[in-house]
Amino acid sequence: MRVTVVGAGNTGLAMAAHLALSGSEVVVYNRSPDVVSAINETNTIHCNGVFNDDANIAFASQNMAEATKDTDLIMIMTPAFAHKDLAILLGQSLEKEVPIILNPGRTCGAVEFTHYFSQENKYLRPLVAETQTVIHTARRNSLNSVNLIAIKDSVDIATLDSTKINDVMSVIPEAIRKHFSPAKSVVETSIGNTGMILHCTPLLLNSGWTESPKFGYKHYWEGISPRIARFLEKIDSERLAVAKALGSDLLSTKDWIKRSYHSEGDTLYDCIQNTVAYEIIDAPSTLDHRYIFEDIPYGLVPLEVIGKQLGVEMSYTSLIIDLACALMETDLRKSGRNLNHLALQSIKDGIC
Repeated sequence: MRVTVVGAGNTGLAMAAHLALSGSEVVVYNRSPDVVSAINETNTIHCNGVFNDDANIAFASQNMAEATKDTDLIMIMTPAFAHKDLAILLGQSLEKEVPIILNPGRTCGAVEFTHYFSQENKYLRPLVAETQTVIHTARRNSLNSVNLIAIKDSVDIATLDSTKINDVMSVIPEAIRKHFSPAKSVVETSIGNTGMILHCTPLLLNSGWTESPKFGYKHYWEGISPRIARFLEKIDSERLAVAKALGSDLLSTKDWIKRSYHSEGDTLYDCIQNTVAYEIIDAPSTLDHRYIFEDIPYGLVPLEVIGKQLGVEMSYTSLIIDLACALMETDLRKSGRNLNHLALQSIKDGIC
């Protein structure tokens, strides 16, 4: 089968390589001419880590219509801030209904994506699914090379219409299908978004180290101290309360790490320290990073909106959003997925 992988960052290259090495015909879409040229030069992605091999790629393209022609599945691997533009572009380019999977959707990704796609295209109604997180822990070595560090187990995946999840699962190539678990609803993937717990707060609370040219540190193992981990658990408790108000009991971030990486520990800090895949993950060297500009406006911001609408106390979540807005000198609530452009009822319908 042909799979179009949209995005060629850390996880985009990992997904493309994994699929290609497992026998799928893979086409990569990317906006950057340098990335497209690097892949097309040899039609391979070099992979090390879990797989040590060269993955053969059909071709890469900057043209979405070309990249999605005759495809059977579209895997979107970009940060969430690209979802709106991609929904519009795919609405203009797509010629047939094929499943589209946001890896991940972050908070309410499938709701937003479907909204903008349908505004652009009145005729096609592709199945749109979102995952709770990416299945690959990876870091890009070069424009066409990736270090695949680990592959997670049991990553939740859901569709807005929960009755269609098996239709999506049946199209996912078998090699990666086993790493996904069908969820009951997008509450489990949207509110189950653990990236917004693990990424932005440690970076903000280590901003001095982050911005120092003399220091580098490991994001998880060194950037999340016992005290910071306890604070993350407070934000996590608000996330879980929002899910409960929507009728779902979700795993805590601690238990999610246990399930995904088979790590052990009595506390979130212990589980993080016992996760081998986190050992080599460097912290960003700048605050101008997707850990801030994705995980807050497309993670915590919509979580805060939904929580407040449901009467859930969101003080710790709001504190981190306020801190990020102050440090970055920008209104992340205004620029992010604040859901003001969608009727609240459609959000509730979509995630309940």
